[in-house]
Amino acid sequence: MLTTVLVPGMIIGGVFISALGAGSTLVLEEKQPTVKSLSRDFLIGSVMMIMVLQLLPESTTSMIQWVLGLVPFSLFNRIQSGGAETVESVEVKVGVPKF
Repeated sequence: MLTTVLVPGMIIGGVFISALGAGSTLVLEEKQPTVKSLSRDFLIGSVMMIMVLQLLPESTTSMIQWVLGLVPFSLFNRIQSGGAETVESVEVKVGVPKF
């Protein structure tokens, strides 16, 4: 299982189940959902997504990557860097370590 899809998968699952819970509260009970019920639904959705990731890793990973492909993350990177893209250089040291 890729660790890069674990946290986004948990967030997607939590948001999905929270949205379903909030929608059912608004439609069926005709009242506003509380923070307690939304946070409970978010945690339930996150745990359910972790379980599904353990049972079906390949198909769930591809589904999460497809959902993340819908979101333009380049906009978030530009906001964080102040509009300019940053390039980081990595220094690789080879040879015998000097202790």
